[in-house]
Amino acid sequence: MAITSSSEITPSIRHNIRPPPRSFPLGKANIYQPSDELHAISTSLPTWDMVSAMARKEDWIMETVEWAYPRFNINTQVKKLSDTVLLRLRVTDEMTRCMVFSSAKAAQQCATTLKAASMRHSVVEVVEFVMSPASDLGDGTAYWAQFSATLFPDELWSEAMAFWRDTGTGISTRQAPFCLEELCYLESKSSNPAYQTSSPCKRENQPSSQLHTSVRSTLASETAVKSYIAQLVTSEQPGQPPVQPGDVFLYPNGTNAIYLLSQMLASSKAEPTVVAYGWLYPETVKALHRCAWTAYISYKYGTEEELDQLESMLASGRRIDALFCELPSNIKLSSPNIFRIQALAERYGFIIVCDDTVAGYVNIDVLPYVDVIVSSLTKTFSGASNVTGGGLVVNPGSRHYSRIHATLCAEYESTFFPMDVDVLRNNSKDLVWRMKRCSDSALYLVDLFQSHPSIAQVNHPSTSPTRSLYRRLMREGGSYGNVLSVVFREPRNAEHFYNTLNVCKGTSFGANFTLALPYVQLANYLTRDKVGKYGVPQHIIRLSVGLEDKEQLLQVVAAALAEVERLEES
Repeated sequence: MAITSSSEITPSIRHNIRPPPRSFPLGKANIYQPSDELHAISTSLPTWDMVSAMARKEDWIMETVEWAYPRFNINTQVKKLSDTVLLRLRVTDEMTRCMVFSSAKAAQQCATTLKAASMRHSVVEVVEFVMSPASDLGDGTAYWAQFSATLFPDELWSEAMAFWRDTGTGISTRQAPFCLEELCYLESKSSNPAYQTSSPCKRENQPSSQLHTSVRSTLASETAVKSYIAQLVTSEQPGQPPVQPGDVFLYPNGTNAIYLLSQMLASSKAEPTVVAYGWLYPETVKALHRCAWTAYISYKYGTEEELDQLESMLASGRRIDALFCELPSNIKLSSPNIFRIQALAERYGFIIVCDDTVAGYVNIDVLPYVDVIVSSLTKTFSGASNVTGGGLVVNPGSRHYSRIHATLCAEYESTFFPMDVDVLRNNSKDLVWRMKRCSDSALYLVDLFQSHPSIAQVNHPSTSPTRSLYRRLMREGGSYGNVLSVVFREPRNAEHFYNTLNVCKGTSFGANFTLALPYVQLANYLTRDKVGKYGVPQHIIRLSVGLEDKEQLLQVVAAALAEVERLEES
């Protein structure tokens, strides 16, 4: 990977002063830039019981939480838009709910899903808000002011939120205020005449607002981000073709990238079959299940024995069309044998999709062995915890390149709001420097945990039984990453450690600050009694290491471990 700018290997000015490790009160934003709190993607859950209560969506928690990961919550900015839409459409029934999407296609898919889920054949409507020709400035901003709304009865709210969460198609917290500001210039269209309205205002000669000017000034950011990703992800191996910006596709979040790719792959074959290999993030599994796969085959252990089973199945004549995996796995930090998987794919013709979010483009060179890389740019690529994003890269050397690329180009819908893209562009400038610093600090934490008698297991690419597989993929100057997980010998010790640990605690990972979470208690809460057999016990704690001073961070973690020792002695 060629480094072409000194800004990529040195810290940005905003990192010259790094706050010490600290935990925030319940429901506050896990973020070090107060001006960006409205767009925070992590909410503080400082105790174990609070995490479990969040998973159960208990009222006392939900009423306290001010910000949450956007796919799991309708944040304030989005709620303002949906409430205003109901007023605009003169909906007086308090039992009618509204969900807003930047894509008309997504709004229609949501409506179809809700109609299928309704036991009472409930009325579900889709309303599109489009710019009045008389108010279109012709500067490209009108596209981003337009949106669609799905209206449905309150009884279908859980199903609607599940669609919002599993597909990542919801409107962003930065686009919602822009749509709200432009709403008076938008016409509404619907199959229901009651929801067909003309625009209340005409723009005439009114000057552009500051928000409008900001959107216009960020329209070119997508090209810059795609070019940067293309540079980062291009393989170091001799003979591999360089990735071009046109091979990179951007999405509002990583789940949306996975969902839309899966949907595309499933729709391109008759009776398609997908394999989920290894322990995948639960939302990835849900996204796959929402697509038109005829068969879904899961190998949750991610072992060589399961690869033997897969190979035997393929040899028997069973066809699969795609295999999804993570490298390394989010929480287990183990790496699938991508070399063997690639050999099987070449022999049996299936597509390999790899999620490299945990390691990132900077650390591993996995592209030569897969057909598509999907990544959550929300995590370390951004680091600032104030924007979401998803990246998809098609391997230009893949035998399936022409088909995948052509289909993606034909079906791609631009829904990544330019202001979000621009924030991501600014955040990612010093990615290489941040990843190196965070990864180096993570190694010291790994050593600290491994030496402590209360810890039964430390999961990290450097300690995993699959370490040699990961090392074969490491880039020159790459590292093992900044994410690890620990398993305590006693469950009560894990809870006590988490409760006393003075770092940010809550959702997400890959932030510029250290972030901890009892993973299963939130991500797999309903199946927490069943996932232990896959190497994901109930009391596993994930830690994502940030930019704090290494010595300060070690002291904070050591202090929490000392509290565990006192508990054991009592």
